[in-house]
Amino acid sequence: MGFITKAPICGVCLKSGILCQGCERKLRENKISELDVKVSRVLFGLAQKYRGMNAINFKRAIDAVGLTALVVGRGEISSIIGKGGKLIRELTEHLQTKIRIVEEGADIRKQAQDILTPARVLGVNILYSGGKREEYRVRIPRTHVRRLPASIDAIQSIFAKLTDKNIKLVFE
Repeated sequence: MGFITKAPICGVCLKSGILCQGCERKLRENKISELDVKVSRVLFGLAQKYRGMNAINFKRAIDAVGLTALVVGRGEISSIIGKGGKLIRELTEHLQTKIRIVEEGADIRKQAQDILTPARVLGVNILYSGGKREEYRVRIPRTHVRRLPASIDAIQSIFAKLTDKNIKLVFE
């Protein structure tokens, strides 16, 4: 099955190009998205081309206007980027959007840095306000605003879907 050892859809669906009943049900119940299916198939196709790649566990894809975050298992970011960034460039061409790779279960600062690259993250502050949910503030140098990979709204949308937390970008 190439280098994808785990994907949101099964190996039969990856090889055949059509969804089995189980994967179709996951899609209908919103356990997986159309984007998850599309990215899984693109990765599978690239896996056939680059057989020497390490195994990766693709978990899910999160989309916002102009930016897509791919969630992979711990320590697998370099595997999906590929040697010299070749694999990520081809993936970007196939999906026609900017792509950022994020490790599943990484802390908020690491996820923020992975998504915001090449902008620099100065730090992450947590604000607690009287019984309400906490708010995270990701601090970025004001001079790095133009380095952001997408609009502030798109980035905050990806953070919200990725972490289920209220995260705001703050420029200093």
